[in-house]
Amino acid sequence: MAKIKKTLSTIGIWLGLQIAVTVPFAIVAAVRKQDMMDVLAPALLIADAAVILVLWAIRYFKIKELFKGVPAEVLLLSLVLGFAALYAVDILTIPFNIPNYMEDAFDAMSKSILGFLGICIVGPVMEEIMMRRIILTEIREATGKKWLGIIISAAIFAIVHGNPIQVVFAMPAGILLGWLYCRTGSLLVPICVHIMNNTFSFITMRVGAGEPMAFSDTWTQIQLWSCIAVTVLLIIWMVSYYRKKEKLEAEEALAQAAAVNEEPMEVPVETVEETRTEE
Repeated sequence: MAKIKKTLSTIGIWLGLQIAVTVPFAIVAAVRKQDMMDVLAPALLIADAAVILVLWAIRYFKIKELFKGVPAEVLLLSLVLGFAALYAVDILTIPFNIPNYMEDAFDAMSKSILGFLGICIVGPVMEEIMMRRIILTEIREATGKKWLGIIISAAIFAIVHGNPIQVVFAMPAGILLGWLYCRTGSLLVPICVHIMNNTFSFITMRVGAGEPMAFSDTWTQIQLWSCIAVTVLLIIWMVSYYRKKEKLEAEEALAQAAAVNEEPMEVPVETVEETRTEE
């Protein structure tokens, strides 16, 4: 338990602040005879922002970690990979008719700027700090197993969403985001992919998605297999890119070490003069 102290306390902080913030909003809404959906956006936005501030205040992460850059092509292709993979997952859920108990809440939140900030910006940043930076990292360091950290953090990521359709979607999404974090070493990458995914969903809710897709439809299948092909190709590219990068860095380190060992040892002038004096 001591080895995953941050994981447990992070979940506790998240749960505690969600309750501490949303309950007062719910009480105010009841007193004023407002629909709870009207106060959901500001409540969740404040709760998520509070989680970020508390985790930063207790030094569970550093602000500069949010901006650790990667090469432009890696970030761009990560966004393409994220979109293709998550869109494929979305299509694959169609035949199962998984219930969406939060549909009304999402619809209400999509109608305000606070809803946009909560769903598309603050929420993704908070979740990536929690799930990838803290939980995944701590489990990986405690066990020495990267994939165990990825899978457990993805499972927690799915469970905390609660809503059945989100749980099914969030598990593979969490695995992808965790892998991107471990592969690139940058929290910025999963944050950007998460923001992109949520923004796409927000826009879809706002403007309407049109007629529901039929899984057996030819166009749906073309989209599905195109997304799968893009996902596989980009994963292969990213694995190859970082293997070459790691090999190059290892070769440079060896060359530097060899250069240091081959440098002739310089005898201090004082030592030479002392030797001559003694003679």
